[in-house]
Amino acid sequence: MIGTLVEIYGDEKGLNWPKLVAPYQVHLLALNNQDEGVAKAADKVYESLLSENIEVLYDDRVEASTGAKFNDADLIGIPVRLVVSPKTQNQIEWKERASEQAEILDLAQVIKRLKA
Repeated sequence: MIGTLVEIYGDEKGLNWPKLVAPYQVHLLALNNQDEGVAKAADKVYESLLSENIEVLYDDRVEASTGAKFNDADLIGIPVRLVVSPKTQNQIEWKERASEQAEILDLAQVIKRLKA
């Protein structure tokens, strides 16, 4: 079945899981998380998502570069990518795997969208 999903939903970047069968609802990336503020903000987002019963894959690797984290997220293909970084300034970047556009949202907006 996985082979069929890859055949149908794969692209040049990797797999693009359909929401109904994705192993996680969101892929959370903490960028520049050697910065204590970013690490704490990303951990808060992670805990908040879990408390709302939202399935999340959390990439909190300190040793991985920003590019590596983005490439891995595209390759894995979870439907929604959330990014916490110094650039987002206590908000969250939301990007759907099938889209090229990203938005900046607050945590309440993210949870509301994921629950819809």
